[in-house]
Amino acid sequence: MYKILLIEDEAPARKKLKRYLAQVCPNCSILAELETVEDAILFLEQHKDVDLVFSDIELRDGNVFEVYDKVTLHCPIIFATAYNAFLMDAFDANGIAYLLKPYSLEQFTKAWNKFLRLRETTAVDYNQLMGTINQLLENKTSTTKPYKDQFAIKSSQEIYFLKVDAIVYFKAENGVVFAFDNKDKRHLMPQTALKEIETLIDPNLFFRINRSECVQRTYINKVKRYDKNTVALYLNGDSMTLKTSHNRTRDFNLWLDI
Repeated sequence: MYKILLIEDEAPARKKLKRYLAQVCPNCSILAELETVEDAILFLEQHKDVDLVFSDIELRDGNVFEVYDKVTLHCPIIFATAYNAFLMDAFDANGIAYLLKPYSLEQFTKAWNKFLRLRETTAVDYNQLMGTINQLLENKTSTTKPYKDQFAIKSSQEIYFLKVDAIVYFKAENGVVFAFDNKDKRHLMPQTALKEIETLIDPNLFFRINRSECVQRTYINKVKRYDKNTVALYLNGDSMTLKTSHNRTRDFNLWLDI
């Protein structure tokens, strides 16, 4: 019996999810039906036994990716949303399927079968597997080699080395990561995701200010309030300007001790 969590703020959409779910898995257990980012964070922090999440994206109090930025999820997600602009974000957050409303039972069943195939091919409990992987990664980063002091960068004609202390910030876009240095030069990184970069750099020096940008403390020249929940960062002698996301501003202020 699979344990299912529904994150959806519209009652008709929840009703449809439950109706379709009853057809493909009559014995599934729905652990909770949540409507807000706040409730989802609280629930997932306390419940690690979820097998699958059905998730909308725009909720009453914000964007659901605020949840997945704060909580390490050990299960797959099937997104069901009216917005098609978050596809890349979805698959960066344990997403295995993306249902665009109004979806059909056939589309729902296809997504469900993908989840079943994933369970079968793992041959072990998905929660247990992801928990073990995350623990191994935590142990690796805490007990093995120190943080990088340079990155090997490949160009069309050579391999050169970019010193970490020269990097102002990293930016992820369209499946690649660029490093911008203190001479305003852009470098294509060998890593393809910010999460991978973050395991290699010192968190006391670098902070991820939104979903796509990670800045180095050394080059923050000044910080100004941009709107109610966002601040603007002026970097490298004010030659670069970036903004925090709403859900990262508080943690950024704490990290910067302001």
